[in-house]
Amino acid sequence: MPSFAVMTGGTGGIGCEIAGLLLEQGWDVLLLTRQPRKAEEQISSSKGQFEAVFCDLTEPSNLQSVSTAIRDRNRPIGLLIHCAGKIQPEATKDITQHSLEEQMTINLTSPILMTSQLLPALSPNGHIMFINSIAGVMPLQGSSVYSATKFGLRGFARSLALEFRPGTLRVSSIFLAAVDTRMLEQETQDGGSVLNFVNQPLSAQYVARMIIRTSKGAGREIFLPRIDGIFAHACLIMPWLLHITTPLLEKVGQIGLRRFLKQKAAASFVAHKE
Repeated sequence: MPSFAVMTGGTGGIGCEIAGLLLEQGWDVLLLTRQPRKAEEQISSSKGQFEAVFCDLTEPSNLQSVSTAIRDRNRPIGLLIHCAGKIQPEATKDITQHSLEEQMTINLTSPILMTSQLLPALSPNGHIMFINSIAGVMPLQGSSVYSATKFGLRGFARSLALEFRPGTLRVSSIFLAAVDTRMLEQETQDGGSVLNFVNQPLSAQYVARMIIRTSKGAGREIFLPRIDGIFAHACLIMPWLLHITTPLLEKVGQIGLRRFLKQKAAASFVAHKE
């Protein structure tokens, strides 16, 4: 029987790429999404079987019923990938209850609940993967709620890993810098941090390949790009470092943002002509 993967967030750029790679490698993939029809239009394969099931991660009762249905299949889960995410850039004085609850539920509460509910269905050597963010290691000005949820997700993943002996169930966290997806474009339109553009945003294809590669090894934390992880940890040890480097990073980010927008405009123009 082919290996079985369960994933959230598959209609975004990264999720589509991950699902496609898994299917091509012969995995059967079950995607939990609020847009199953869109997912089925975006994702297909001649190898593994793909199925999209409606699941609203902001509704714990819905999540519980879906998790129960997955366990009732009596099929061991080899790979559980938490890829769904939500960011709403806003100053702390502008935080609303809706944006707080939505980000908390999608980014933190649902991965915790789903992991707990599906643990009985994980295969003995299965792999749980949390697609996190550099904002889970380094504070992100203007997106404090998002950063808080990602810091919390790192803490949960690390604590979870301690519950299992080496060589059994694996737990990994992937901390991403900016990735060239629709989510990044929307974040930018909503006033997201220019620090996203200090380096050129990663491609969704590259990130997906690295996630698949990580899924085949031992549980661990990886940072993409690695230099961002090193800098973020340095800022945790020396908080003053972020304060003194932010003005320079913002200037570099502004240049990168203008380059990014110019590239997007050029790509849109070419696509329109075709």
